Amino acid sequence: MKIVQISDLHVGSQFLQEKFDILVDEVNEINPDVIVITGDLTNEGLMSEYKQCKSLLT
Repeated sequence: MKIVQISDLHVGSQFLQEKFDILVDEVNEINPDVIVITGDLTNEGLMSEYKQCKSLLT
């Protein structure tokens, strides 16, 4: 079983979409059975950041 753990996305003012896109490509190459996302999902904890984060992860 392959597990990938990603931490501290910080969606918001510090978020770098181009780096996230690279991350997605690299994780897809690994083809994990499970992806676990921990740490800070957003930068400021704003609802708009959580909505953006949700759209990135679904």
